[in-house]
Amino acid sequence: MARLTFETDFAHHPLHYFTLLCILLAGLWGIFWFDYNRILQLGIVVSLGVSYIVWGIVHHWYHGDLHVKIVLEYVLVAIMAVLIFASLVIRA
Repeated sequence: MARLTFETDFAHHPLHYFTLLCILLAGLWGIFWFDYNRILQLGIVVSLGVSYIVWGIVHHWYHGDLHVKIVLEYVLVAIMAVLIFASLVIRA
């Protein structure tokens, strides 16, 4: 199977990326809206990480190129992002 570049993938599946953008923007809005509650912000950050993983799995399943390596990549990126954002939320 040929490797897809972001440009061709985005051109063929803009709804997938629009969904990801909406998920991330809703999470960012939630983080700013609930700036008075650190625990809720941490919950939103973790929910964003889980949503990113689920989106990646569904996206690659739809393409037919879902592999364990891809799932692990999404999990590791989500864990790194959650750790970075959680440390920012706790310190603020």
